[in-house]
Amino acid sequence: MKRILLGWVLLTLLLPAGPAAALRIGDPAPDFTAPSTMGEITLSRQLEKGPVVLAFYFADFTSG
Repeated sequence: MKRILLGWVLLTLLLPAGPAAALRIGDPAPDFTAPSTMGEITLSRQLEKGPVVLAFYFADFTSG
């Protein structure tokens, strides 16, 4: 439960607030850089190679 709460706190702190930040179905994802097991990845660089699927696993690596 603590991990879920921490995840929500981090999401609310890291994501921009307000209606201007809302994405609709079909909108392009904003460019970002994120850590990975193979170093940092940037969405725009991955898109140069071809289509990209973004997935978010909210409860990944948690019990229950």
